[in-house]
Amino acid sequence: MGCKLNNSMEEKKLDELLKQAFENESQRPLFLEKLLDSYVYILGSSSVKHDGDIAHTLMEGSQVHIKSWNREDGSQVLPFFTSLEKLQHAIQHNENYLRLHTKSFFELTTGAYLVLNPNSDVSKEFYPKEVEGLLEGYFGQKPEAYEYTEDTQVLLSQPLPYPVGMVSQLSELLKTKVNVSAAYLAQMHDVKRDPEPTLVIGLTVSIQLTEQERKDINVQVGQMAFDTLVDKKAVDLMFIDQSAEDGLSHYFLNETPPFYVRQKERKKGFFAKLFS
Repeated sequence: MGCKLNNSMEEKKLDELLKQAFENESQRPLFLEKLLDSYVYILGSSSVKHDGDIAHTLMEGSQVHIKSWNREDGSQVLPFFTSLEKLQHAIQHNENYLRLHTKSFFELTTGAYLVLNPNSDVSKEFYPKEVEGLLEGYFGQKPEAYEYTEDTQVLLSQPLPYPVGMVSQLSELLKTKVNVSAAYLAQMHDVKRDPEPTLVIGLTVSIQLTEQERKDINVQVGQMAFDTLVDKKAVDLMFIDQSAEDGLSHYFLNETPPFYVRQKERKKGFFAKLFS
């Protein structure tokens, strides 16, 4: 009884985070982090049985059959659900189901298109690249580390059309990152590296960040960029070395204005009157 109650509470918490992420894009990394550490329900069955009945919990070493749904365009998608209630609401007839850890489900379905809570008020699709990034700890499309060498020749420009929505949402997110001083955007095309141009976000920081701090910013900025781009494409992320003289850093610092600059906090109270 206690275990079922705990499961129900965790499922309700996950559903609430999904709703918050749907309403506020800055909450999506938190939801995805929780999702990756949760259990979900899928339509399917395993080879393991208990007393002649099909088991609803995936056991180690068992073979799994996962049911797919057909879209209107003929493509296939694998549905999964945050709770048994959501699963039962989405189907018309009784079907076999399994409860398994989200990470295990993602690993079993590598390369497939997934949809969370279909036929519900709030649902989310997961693209193969996004799932790949989640499994590596990036909550969204995995940002690529760009290495610039003297032999690298790239075309740098501003993207057209300009991704206003993405830039607006990133600016709101970066307001919460007190060590990020400014953010820049460029379109980069390395013919030898990429068949199509990619977007590059460059960040300047006010202090030396730890490796974990850099990763955390990578994760959240990468997720936000992926979610808010209408045309899903690769987005590279780099921390600008202001003492470097390479072409990319020079372009950001000298040839294009930042789309975000941290505003200095205004002094309050008595000191505000003295220094305003």
